[in-house]
Amino acid sequence: MKNDTVKQLLESDDLLVGISELSKVTSVSPRQIRYWEQKGYIESTGEKNGNRKFKLPMVIKVEIIKHFLDEGYTLTAAVEKAQKRQKNIHQAKLLLREIVKEIQQIDDQYTVIHLDDFSNKDGFYLIRDNKTNQTTYQIIEEKTEITIDLIGKWFEISEK
Repeated sequence: MKNDTVKQLLESDDLLVGISELSKVTSVSPRQIRYWEQKGYIESTGEKNGNRKFKLPMVIKVEIIKHFLDEGYTLTAAVEKAQKRQKNIHQAKLLLREIVKEIQQIDDQYTVIHLDDFSNKDGFYLIRDNKTNQTTYQIIEEKTEITIDLIGKWFEISEK
């Protein structure tokens, strides 16, 4: 039940944080955050009592702007790049919401992501070996059971 609540919060973007929390998690000063808001680069919910609250997309946007500023971009360029990146992230989120069928851990070593709803109707699997940081993919028939032995073979094939 709790996982459903967290998923709903993240998908709805209704999670709110105050300016102090935003400053703490992004290492951007409250003064800078207020300046960016005044310039229209970010938005708060505009609480009636004067306390600024920021939705999750704004938290992410502040983090992205800060990243580009740290790379040496001007504020205007950082904001433009952040807007483009945020749009791409949103599109990726929509796509993944449609095609991720299952994520499973196998023997605490492998993370297997099953993607589906493709026109070929075979299963597309992304597999990451968490110990070696290697990643591979496989397209297999839908009813195939994913086992540790099968994954081992996939990594042998990908190394050749």
